Amino acid sequence: MSRLRQWWLYLLSKRSEVAALDYKDAYMGKVIMDIHRLRSDKAQALVPLRALQPIHRIDRESALQATRARAEALAARREELLARGRLDLAALSEIIPSVSQIKVVADGARWLAFEGNGRLYAMREAFGEDCELLVEVEEYRFPKPHKIQRRLRRIRKLNALE
Repeated sequence: MSRLRQWWLYLLSKRSEVAALDYKDAYMGKVIMDIHRLRSDKAQALVPLRALQPIHRIDRESALQATRARAEALAARREELLARGRLDLAALSEIIPSVSQIKVVADGARWLAFEGNGRLYAMREAFGEDCELLVEVEEYRFPKPHKIQRRLRRIRKLNALE
């Protein structure tokens, strides 16, 4: 499938969520734009599932349905993936494809996922929150990460995750 078609289908799948947008979503959008604008580098990283933290809840029906379907797809391959010890980019793309990688910012001993929260919730459902399975993510880095980390923690607070 062409990249443009993937993006178009992705945008179409999000149209039902537009009506439910609120101030938390606007703030989150601004922070994500800042992450892309201010990053100094990005690199692939293998992070334990237990250390990956979402920045928002999955509470809209379309997102819940997608998360359930992803959790089922992961659960069907659970033993194989646990034996392998990792959920790398190739496996993620094959089992729960998406238009982008899971994108994170390190915050101490945890990584805050600003992209891929639905996939993260699906992994937690399939493997448990305390699972040591390594997940391949795209880590965004900053020369001075404190402002971005603080903003991501604020989003988590607005979503009652902190």
